[in-house]
Amino acid sequence: MTIRLKQILQLFAVFISVASYPSFAQDQAAATPAAATTVTTTGGTTDRVAKFSGTNTIVNSILYDNGTDVGIGTTSPTATLTVDGTFTVDGISTFNNNLLLPPTGTATSSEAFDSQILELYASAFNSSSKADVQPRFEWRVEPTGNDTATPNGTLNLLATSGAGAVAETGLFVNSNGTIHFAAGQTFPGGGAFCIATMTSGGFGDGGTTFVAPAFTVPAKNSCSQWSGYTKTASTVILNTSGAACLSSTGKTLTVSVSSQDPSFLPPPVSDYIQLTRASATGSFTGGTDQGQFSGSANQLTCTSSLLTLPDIHD
Repeated sequence: MTIRLKQILQLFAVFISVASYPSFAQDQAAATPAAATTVTTTGGTTDRVAKFSGTNTIVNSILYDNGTDVGIGTTSPTATLTVDGTFTVDGISTFNNNLLLPPTGTATSSEAFDSQILELYASAFNSSSKADVQPRFEWRVEPTGNDTATPNGTLNLLATSGAGAVAETGLFVNSNGTIHFAAGQTFPGGGAFCIATMTSGGFGDGGTTFVAPAFTVPAKNSCSQWSGYTKTASTVILNTSGAACLSSTGKTLTVSVSSQDPSFLPPPVSDYIQLTRASATGSFTGGTDQGQFSGSANQLTCTSSLLTLPDIHD
């Protein structure tokens, strides 16, 4: 084949134009690797993930990978990921299985252990201290009946209004689903209400407890009827009813009591009690029996023993 001079000049011109094209020159520069840098290490540890501690030095990191599980801050991971320490998650977390909060120890005949705690915080501004306060609520399982034939537990709510330590609120859930409410809890339609008089020689030696199984504290400056029973001594139970009136301030509750039965008491036995509290809401913290039996009187928690009527009684 004969190549003419003209063809040679045309091929040479194409080569010059391609070599001088900007992107071609840039691609050539990009393909040039950076200069090699010598990296040193003082000696790694098996299963430790390495990290750069400087521009040319490598040391062990806190990550541990044994090929099956990964540990952060631990060399003994017990799950796919085990973290020994605290961690913060910003954003939404999704759990496609259970969130486990195990006990804080293994029980013995002399000691039981609570569960780990689920803590919930809020933030509110205090106008007096001009500072943020963080009310806190905690849920935890607490053991009951340790070292008995029927050990169990309850789910308890603890709380604090600020920086102080949390304390039991009195609200907890039993393992059978029943709920124990805090003292002073009221419900639409009424809840249990109990008043104890501390007189000696009242309806029974040592005082009396009036129990209204379904009682609603009336509105301010109004009265309502109530009924229930009276428990005194060890076996005396009387059918009881009366009225309850709340003062206009909501701080004083006057309760009238009329009881009859059993036959050995002269019917009817009448009494009236005044209970007081510091504000217009909450439990009544003090009071007096101002009727037939004088002495102190107080609202108290309606325990299961007070709300239970025995099979045999007077």
